[in-house]
Amino acid sequence: EGRWRIALPVRGLKEAQKVLVYAEVWGRDADGTAQPVAWLGGLARAERATNTGRATWAVPLALDTRWLSLSRATGSYELRNVRLQDPDYFMNLATADTIAVTDTPAFTPGRSLARQNQITDDMRNGPRPAPVTAPNAVGGKLMLIHGYCSGSNPWPAAQFSSAVVFNDPNANRTHDQFANLIKNFGASLPSFGAVAHSQGGAAALHLYTYYWSGLDYATGPRLIQSVGTPYQGTALAGNLALLAQIFGAGCGANNNLSYSGAAAWLAGIPTTRRAKVYFATTSFTDVWWRYDYCNIATDPFLGDPEDGVTEQAYGQLPGGNNRGLKTGWCHTSGMRDPAQTSDTARNSEMNTNAAR
Repeated sequence: EGRWRIALPVRGLKEAQKVLVYAEVWGRDADGTAQPVAWLGGLARAERATNTGRATWAVPLALDTRWLSLSRATGSYELRNVRLQDPDYFMNLATADTIAVTDTPAFTPGRSLARQNQITDDMRNGPRPAPVTAPNAVGGKLMLIHGYCSGSNPWPAAQFSSAVVFNDPNANRTHDQFANLIKNFGASLPSFGAVAHSQGGAAALHLYTYYWSGLDYATGPRLIQSVGTPYQGTALAGNLALLAQIFGAGCGANNNLSYSGAAAWLAGIPTTRRAKVYFATTSFTDVWWRYDYCNIATDPFLGDPEDGVTEQAYGQLPGGNNRGLKTGWCHTSGMRDPAQTSDTARNSEMNTNAAR
């Protein structure tokens, strides 16, 4: 079907273990000069393989052969800068500078290597599977998604049409765990868009990047909309005392929301996926006659402007669609200014423009 399967041998994995894998594909032209072909990246599961009678493990990769047509490479293919990571904490499990690919594909002239002049979505993401929904499933919905360790969903559902409310209360999840919960919750829907708060925005983007879900079948101007998401992390992620004060005791630290953890996660998110996100940030009302803040305990740890949890500077998603900073709104209820999810004007705008 015009796809080149590459089995990447790896030691030390478990069967069906899920890993993030990244690699560059290179080849050589007719003159022997190295030529870049494509970049591979995504989630995969280790498969059992047999090599000379000994059980080993392989991580399956797949490359659309139209990338070969776009490049000047004609053979001598290899993988460069190969990296396998844990999908929850993004720690390196294995790396390799170069791996030669000896099992080259047998192409059908005029089909697999027909001259390719444009890059398509299925070249980047593979063939999209047919949606799997219940026989009597209702139409597309707008999913309202809360954030880290939320006691309940903070979005006023009555302000959104054709909406469903996601709830995973008082939980501390990695982005990957959070994304899978969203995927499972929306499995009965033919399609859904997302309006997300705080970590929910990162989880929705993670889902859209690494898994097939109802997000891939939604139609409308804005697929993922988020408010107050610390895409580049927050200083509070590892401070248990501050987290407990804002969100309640028992949730604990979250590495994915730290500055370093967010940077490691964001490094694997392609620009084509980021472009589907519309994000907004908020900050407290600042007046000259008083000391202003959203939360007096977190204020010394955050750089202004900030909403009590997310700083404007670290709430940016490079490659996404910035809807701007709005003052007079804080991250959650119980802070000096109202919760950012209760902004009726912005909620109306998001509802109108949401994909479903």
